[in-house]
Amino acid sequence: MKLLVLPPHRDVTCVPDAPEGWQVLDVARAFCQRVMAPETLARVVEARERAPATPETMRELLLLRAALVLRKRERADALRPLRTLGAVLTALSGPPSGVRLRLDDIELEGGTTERSADVLRSVQRPALYDEDLARAVDHLPSAERVRLWLEKDVQLPAAVALATACPASVPLEVAGPFVTTYRAVLATLPVFQRALFPEDAAPLRWRVAALDAAEPGPLTWVPENVRPPADGGPWAGHVPLGALLEPEALVTSGCRTAVVGFCTMDEGGVLGSDGVRVPLESLAASVERLRSAGARVVAEWWVGAPGVDEAAHERTFALLGQRPVFDWVSGVRPFHWTRGRPGEDFAGVPVHFLSLPEGRDLVRTVPFEASGTVPHARLPELLTSLAGRLLQRAPLSPGRVAWASIHPPSPGVPGGDRVRLDGDCALVQLPATLDGVVKPSWYAANLRTGGVLAMDARLAPMVAGAEHPVPVGELFATLPEAQRGKVEAALVGRAVLERVHA
Repeated sequence: MKLLVLPPHRDVTCVPDAPEGWQVLDVARAFCQRVMAPETLARVVEARERAPATPETMRELLLLRAALVLRKRERADALRPLRTLGAVLTALSGPPSGVRLRLDDIELEGGTTERSADVLRSVQRPALYDEDLARAVDHLPSAERVRLWLEKDVQLPAAVALATACPASVPLEVAGPFVTTYRAVLATLPVFQRALFPEDAAPLRWRVAALDAAEPGPLTWVPENVRPPADGGPWAGHVPLGALLEPEALVTSGCRTAVVGFCTMDEGGVLGSDGVRVPLESLAASVERLRSAGARVVAEWWVGAPGVDEAAHERTFALLGQRPVFDWVSGVRPFHWTRGRPGEDFAGVPVHFLSLPEGRDLVRTVPFEASGTVPHARLPELLTSLAGRLLQRAPLSPGRVAWASIHPPSPGVPGGDRVRLDGDCALVQLPATLDGVVKPSWYAANLRTGGVLAMDARLAPMVAGAEHPVPVGELFATLPEAQRGKVEAALVGRAVLERVHA
């Protein structure tokens, strides 16, 4: 038996077709399914309740209880399981873990995955997925060969742990897109020095799958810098912005969702994340053709591209509201100059590359300077501001994962004469405040917006019970009539309640 092992932490909404002669051991997906199991959540909630009341433990308990509430909610939402998984990972991977997990990323405690020394150091500390790695290791001694598959750097800490535990009698291979790029560095690490790096390892074909699905669906997912499948089956994934100008080719190839990166938009055109400008009217016509064929276009806004100042971002935001060319702007991300990207300019703007940070032997991006670019120190605040303002128009993706891209939010009907609890909001009671003061307290936590609101103990039970639409007067019957409208407006504004039609 040859084992193809997929370490945590990757896009678990994709499942690979098993290569001929190989059996897939998907540790990443098994790990996420385990932490989301009701019995696991109940057990860790009990543990947090017994822990000393500190701001950290109360924030973790808030996220875990919110996840428990939303997991049981009857109202269907394709993205809610991803939001709850993100909350659970955040809550459970705090100290003393050496790896802090997000839905689509990791952070090393006191380090970075761009420095191999930091990765090796992080493995010496506990991690949330240690139990799942231990289960996987039990399968290794009986394997004819073990191949660790790494799509991205976020899997490297778990891969190091698995390679360390792989018996010396079992041949070990390391492969995947990340390995192809960083083979020279990985081969020098003691843990991989006995491993083979097969150059003939064919890329995996990924199928999109819900978190709790036993089997994936027929839809193939196309990662960045990968060509769509040649067999004409249905697919979704990343394409350059310019590819949208050939809608017939996309439709014929089986495209169902095209994910594109863009940097700016004005009346003259849209600038793609690859530096290619596309005429706005041509783009709009092409997207309309894709819509008529049943395909969607999901856009990621890359903020901070060379030569794009803050005013250009503001104009882009305004035009996105006036001309909704894309079916969904799923979120914002910082523009990055990927290692190995050719050229020394971006859309005609000269780019000056800076020295790489010392010791980062696994660096993914190259720091740069360019005239007219948003200053690096200003970028985090701008990203937060644009994301918050986009969120007021439509929900954003909980993470850069396949399932989120193929399930953009349905356009809602604004207004309504009734209210109910927001679909992504949970009312939870904590044994202490978020400041650690021991006093029973109620909070409303919305996992879509990230907002947390302290609730009056008399008001919270009323709101918590509003799972179904109810007139405002009936929901707040115990409040003075003069206060009902103000309370409703405040809770709707904070995404605790939502207005719906009867």
